[in-house]
Amino acid sequence: MVPNVPDGLTNTLMATLARDARVDVNNYPIQVKIDDKTLILEGVQQDIAAKRAAVLVARAVAGTLSIVDRLRVIPAQAQEDGMLRDEIVRTLSEEPVFTDYGLRMHRHEGYELLRQARPGGGAIDITVRNGIVQLLGEVGSLTHRRIAEVLAWWTAGCQDVDNRLRVVPPEEENDGELSDAIRIVLEKDPLVHAGQLSVHSRDGVVTLNGYVTSQEERRLVVLDTWYVPGVHEVIDEIDARA
Repeated sequence: MVPNVPDGLTNTLMATLARDARVDVNNYPIQVKIDDKTLILEGVQQDIAAKRAAVLVARAVAGTLSIVDRLRVIPAQAQEDGMLRDEIVRTLSEEPVFTDYGLRMHRHEGYELLRQARPGGGAIDITVRNGIVQLLGEVGSLTHRRIAEVLAWWTAGCQDVDNRLRVVPPEEENDGELSDAIRIVLEKDPLVHAGQLSVHSRDGVVTLNGYVTSQEERRLVVLDTWYVPGVHEVIDEIDARA
């Protein structure tokens, strides 16, 4: 037994995951490892909602253990690393909020400069390995950090995002900023009618209201919300007017 780890913690976690309707451990098994004072989650999940939910359940059960999330999601479209990296570079370079940002991509043994940062702009380094996108550098706001991660998630072939972007100067998490970031994300999704929706956040719990034209659009709205880092729960009160 690992010191300071309660007996049966792994069994308790797996039983809790099995009871959570958002996580399908029968068809998408999760491997749990405990190394020293760290609980590690590994496996492939069907979507971002299941991945986020599994991590939140683990945090609730793990007590004083830290969590390492190595869960991946099934990509909507398979894509080799070079194409995934190039597509993320293109997306970030064309995103208006990152106009003043410097961009570099990891290639071979080092970083290749793609665009020099303008005065006052941040910088983002992009690395892709085995479908996992890593973002390093500095951004000017929490919202920019969230948007960068969501855009990476939306790229075909992405299985996970390791977001290590630092916000400079630092900002504290707050409900208003999280709600605004989610609204921006929904507005960026061409398959979502964001103007018909309202978003309210409290301590990471996000409530979605409004109406959409189909169950598929409703599903996309919920998934888009889960893509935003800092979301701990999504309460779906959307009316699908099919």
